[in-house]
Order: sequence, then C-alpha cells, then structure tokens
Amino acid sequence: MRGRDDSVFEAELRKVAPRPVFIIGLHRSGTTFLYQTLTNTFSVASLTAYHVLHYDRVLLQHREGTATAAREKLDGLFRSWGMATRRIDDVALSHALLEEYGWVLRRHAGVFHTNARTAPLVDEICRKLHILTPSAEAVLLKNPWDAGHAGDLLAHFHDARFIFMQRDPVAIVNSQFRFARYSGLTKDPYLHMLLGGIPLGRTWMRLQRAVRKAAGGFWHGRIALSYILRDVTRGLGRLEASWTAVPPRRRVALDYSSLVRDPDGTLEKVARSLGLSPRRDRVRVEPNPRDPTLLPEVAAAEAGFRRRLSEKGITQRPLDEIRTS
Repeated sequence: MRGRDDSVFEAELRKVAPRPVFIIGLHRSGTTFLYQTLTNTFSVASLTAYHVLHYDRVLLQHREGTATAAREKLDGLFRSWGMATRRIDDVALSHALLEEYGWVLRRHAGVFHTNARTAPLVDEICRKLHILTPSAEAVLLKNPWDAGHAGDLLAHFHDARFIFMQRDPVAIVNSQFRFARYSGLTKDPYLHMLLGGIPLGRTWMRLQRAVRKAAGGFWHGRIALSYILRDVTRGLGRLEASWTAVPPRRRVALDYSSLVRDPDGTLEKVARSLGLSPRRDRVRVEPNPRDPTLLPEVAAAEAGFRRRLSEKGITQRPLDEIRTS
C-alpha cells in the first residue's frame, strides 16, 4: 500500500455533501453508549476503529475489495491480545468498535480538537464516511475533545446538528478515575495502537505507569484525581459554553441516566428534534452501566468538587434550562 492512498479520490470527495451530526460530551459521560445506540437505531454513517486505523486508505480498500481482509486482520490481532472488550469497560473490541475522530485529527494535524486548521480534516472524514455509506441520512460523529468546540464546528459546518450528552459530574470523575488507575497499572495494547503516530501520547501513558511504580498507588491516585477534578471542572464550563454557541433549532440535550432508564423515550426525542428515521434493521443496544458506587477517593472529594463547580458558576442543571445568550 505504500505510496497509494485515498488522495486519488479528491475529486469524488468534493462532489458529496454529507449532513453531519456531532455528539458533544465529556470523556466518560456516556457518549460511547449513545453513539452505539444511535448508530444501531438510525440511518447514519459512523466512524469505527477500522476507519481510524486505516484512515488514509479506507476508500482505496473499499474500491479494491480489500476492506474485508483488513477488518479481519484487525479482529485477528485483537483476539491475539486476548481482548474481547476494551477492558476499561464492557464495550466489545472489534474493527466495528465506534471511535472518536479526535484520533484522526491528532495523528494528521497535531491536535485532538476542531479548530480553523483541523475543520477541513473533519469535513474530509464526513465525506469519506458518506461515500462508504451513501444510503445514510447523516454522518454521526463523536469526539469528547470537542466538548468545548461546538462553536468551531458550527463555523465550518453551517448545517450541522448537535446532540449534547450530560452526566452527573461526580459520576464522570469516578469513571475517569477508574480509567486512570487502570492506565497506571498496565499497558493497554489497543490504546497503544490508537496512539501510534502520537509519540507524546505514548510517553504520557508510560509516565503514568512510571509514576505509579515509583510513588505507589496512593500517590499516583492522588495526583491523577487532582488532575481529573480540575480537568472535568474546565470541561463542564466549556460544555455549557458550547451549548450556548449552538442555535436551539440545531441542538438537543440528553442525559445519560435517562438514556439508560428510558432508551426508547430518548431516541424518540432525538428523532423528533433532528429528523432522523429509524433503520429497518434496528438492533437494540442494551444498557450495561458500570457499578455506580463511588471509589473511596472520589467519595471523599465529592463535597469539595461540587462546591468548586458552584463557585465557578457551573450550574449542573440540565442544559435545556440554560438559555442561549
């Protein structure tokens, strides 16, 4: 494949006009479950692990008939690792795993989020997926690194629609802290693969393991939790700013607990707000929420964290109640 990639399809890419729908939410706020549910329910094209890992030649493989072999090779690799799931949760690991376009942005443009420089690459991702799934009504994408960049997306995609995902902030912290503890203990082969071409990312993961080995689990946990609390606080403020940046007619707010409790009602809200049609071959995704029990470190920090959010003017109210300024 060296020297042959999707650049030969530039003219064809310019001819298509995909309708993008962006899922906006923080890491570990339930965006993966929402992405799975919407992809299995509506006629949309979505980004998978295969698309991310073979991004430069997905169209070429599609036209040459080698895409199936490439997907099977990925699945064989995952099986050789003994990874039936992502390990950080119970989401099945295969070529069809739904992924975040931030991985493509970082590998090809140096950052995980959308800005004036990376927006054309997001546009290219949409166009590629549209060509690969021409019958889809829209292209559905998610990228938690864009939780504060809905305005940047809207500046480039004037007809884009947005699905904002909320979750209790303490639950987000709890889930992120579980991941941090996992990352400090072991090297994750799949995450290492996603970080291919991102040297600083791999260095950051090695640093976490080194800190835990040198300082022990207690101090690694304290350092990680302190960072997570600050990062989630900033992220929630940016999420609210993103919400106010999008016109009401182009956005809908969802809540993770409501999605788990009443998925059908949530899907009706999405269909009504965004005009998406259910697929004939709809496959229901059963919720599989993690243990909601707070880790002791998170429970001890909860009161102070909620107080910090209040002091910074982060309402913790449903986004639907926040008016667009």
